Amino acid sequence: MTRHDRKKRHSAAMPAAPAAAPSRLRAGLFWALLLLTPVLFFLLLEGGLRLFRYGGNDALVLLREDYGERYYQINRRVAQRYFSSDEVNVPDARGEAFAFHKTPNTYRIFCLGGSTTAGWPYQQNAGFPSQLQARLSLLFPERNFEVINVGISAINSYSVLDFTGELLRYQPDLFLIYMGHNEFYGALGAGSTRSIALGRPFIKAYMRLERLRLVQLLRNGAAQLRRKPPAAGGHETLMENMAGDRMILPESPRYRRARADFAANLDEILTRIAKKGVPVLVSTLVSNIADQPPFESPFSPNFSRQAEWRALEEQGDRALAGGEPAAALAFYRQAAVLDSLPAMLSYKMGQCHRARGDSLRARRLLERARDLDGLRFRASAEFNQVIRRVCAGKSVPVVETENHFINASPGGLIGWSLMHDHLHPNAFGYLLMADAFCRTMAEADLIVDSSAWPWNRDLPAERLLEEAAITPFEEEIACQRIRALTSRYPFRAPRLLQAVDEPEYARMLQGAVQMLFQRKWSWNEAHYRVGDWLAERGRHAEAAQEYRAVIRVMPGNYYPYLFLANMLALQGKGEAEERILLQAAALSQNLPFAFAKLGVHYMGRNDGRKARPVLERAIALADNSRDFTPTDRSRVHYLLGVALAQEGDYAAAEREAETALQLAPGEARILNLLQQLAEVMPPSTNP
Repeated sequence: MTRHDRKKRHSAAMPAAPAAAPSRLRAGLFWALLLLTPVLFFLLLEGGLRLFRYGGNDALVLLREDYGERYYQINRRVAQRYFSSDEVNVPDARGEAFAFHKTPNTYRIFCLGGSTTAGWPYQQNAGFPSQLQARLSLLFPERNFEVINVGISAINSYSVLDFTGELLRYQPDLFLIYMGHNEFYGALGAGSTRSIALGRPFIKAYMRLERLRLVQLLRNGAAQLRRKPPAAGGHETLMENMAGDRMILPESPRYRRARADFAANLDEILTRIAKKGVPVLVSTLVSNIADQPPFESPFSPNFSRQAEWRALEEQGDRALAGGEPAAALAFYRQAAVLDSLPAMLSYKMGQCHRARGDSLRARRLLERARDLDGLRFRASAEFNQVIRRVCAGKSVPVVETENHFINASPGGLIGWSLMHDHLHPNAFGYLLMADAFCRTMAEADLIVDSSAWPWNRDLPAERLLEEAAITPFEEEIACQRIRALTSRYPFRAPRLLQAVDEPEYARMLQGAVQMLFQRKWSWNEAHYRVGDWLAERGRHAEAAQEYRAVIRVMPGNYYPYLFLANMLALQGKGEAEERILLQAAALSQNLPFAFAKLGVHYMGRNDGRKARPVLERAIALADNSRDFTPTDRSRVHYLLGVALAQEGDYAAAEREAETALQLAPGEARILNLLQQLAEVMPPSTNP
């Protein structure tokens, strides 16, 4: 074989070499598809879950439209980001609305925090955001204040951090923050049933992943698997459900983690807000130290002389119950030599000093009792120290709410005079909170320079509470919520409160609240019914407050203005009645009711000149409402006839009277008007 033949033969034996590249390509595609298949599967699953709206809409701010007007609203169900709806009743946000187009004279404030920010146990009007809005509107009537309450029960600084970035998109002028009590048992808190023990970076990553419907599906499935049997004695409270680790000692790993996470979250919140150039105020925390015993009172680890300690405690208890606080204190001090860690011991020693009139020592010991409480539903004093330290580092003003409460409490001991339970204020306590925020805003030169704040327009506390329209019905809502909360763990006895002492009134209020809780009545309907009950008994001023309460929450709804106008008329407050009816007419440009009532008001004052245009407007709009009855129409035509007669237009007056008679045949006053018109009209010239 020649050399040339060998080369040809060698060439013929090499066809496999070019085929290697396609083979490698196919292999690469195979492995790529193999790796991408689960990714594509999860993407399709996520898309399907979103398509079928699994988990609902968990956006913080929703865009709404009503009668052609667009506006924003805080999503009531936004907390479903952090809770499994199968495991616990998801706490609602308040669903407050604010303008889509922010006007130049609008000052927009977002209030962030947990249940105290939300105003619990009240439903409306009493919380510090609502009272602050009323106060600012009083001081600056030329400005429009939007004080938007984004408080939600059982959330903590992680949720506030989550919300802050979103709210910065909506042109805020100020943030107000009251948070810190829920760092242990709020959603994702260090000791909660929804805790994640992997640390802050993992928690933040998890919060982002929770927005995925697939993650929500897995979370809800896991919740179903660990679902507990129904609690004895009824449904668990949210407070009871959230408590995971019920014994957290000072400086334990969980305690240190909660404190560190709170500081880091607050620092990041303030940094985010500062980058946008928006002012922010952060409040110190308030809790009931005088009248709320510790929930859990653990001994020091490995303490072995508990029987001896208990004996000394019992001797002290007998002496204190017998009115001998000095003797009781001696026994308690002996027990403290054995072990001073139990929180209840500090609480009882504080009560001894309180009974002896030594408020300073009492406060120190009662605060220590709160700080040693193993069940950490109240933030310790260290959390206020964190607030002051982090805010000082960011040059952020601190609202010293705790000092406000101390100064307003008997002996400086915060208790039942300002608090409903362990940490939620009563209506006057919320007024104090609003005052603390308001005065710090002035000191920080917000809205206008501090020297230009018009304090001369301010009102005494009693008048401010009246302006807030916190009615006995709202107080009864709070009483029943407090009774339900304190009837279960971790409280030792229910707190039985009642809004009013009058038996018949109390029964009516209690029934109205139950209708609200059972969702048979809406909140505003319940206020109307309570107002009607009061009006029927001639208690017109009290009924007016019920209607004012609805107006405070729904200022754009004309309906409660009409009820309020009726009560003002019955009290002989004509000018106030006219002012309210003019507001109602401005809010219901396409409906006849307010114009008809305004016409009635003017005719009651024999002012036909003012009555005529509004009565004509009511007639023109009558077809827009099926609720405007023939009787209503007849009355409006009759009154317009009277107004025309007063102006000397007898022919037009007769036409209106005849129309009124067609709608209400035989009506005596219409027949009387027609007779009077016949007497004054010239005889007809028709043959």
